[in-house]
Amino acid sequence: MRTAPFGTIGAAIDPSEAADAIPSASQETTPKSPARVNRRAEDTGAGCRANAAADLARASAPGGDYMRQRLEHSAAVWTERAGLLERLERNFKRRTLAA
Repeated sequence: MRTAPFGTIGAAIDPSEAADAIPSASQETTPKSPARVNRRAEDTGAGCRANAAADLARASAPGGDYMRQRLEHSAAVWTERAGLLERLERNFKRRTLAA
């Protein structure tokens, strides 16, 4: 398929090329799922719990009290976020199964 350089107006696309570029509904083989599959680690309960464990491990390392307190607080926040995300996902799955 031919494309125009960035920032320019391209020529009309040949209809035979356009048909190859855009898949139709009959050509799709996998159904679309409502949930995102490729989430970042901090957007999952398991990823948040891993971040909390890493913060607690760093908090136990030698250092000042201030840094230990900050890392323990961070671990508590990650743990709370993990619980929230897991509740949201559980409720979402329950609603989608009921519908």
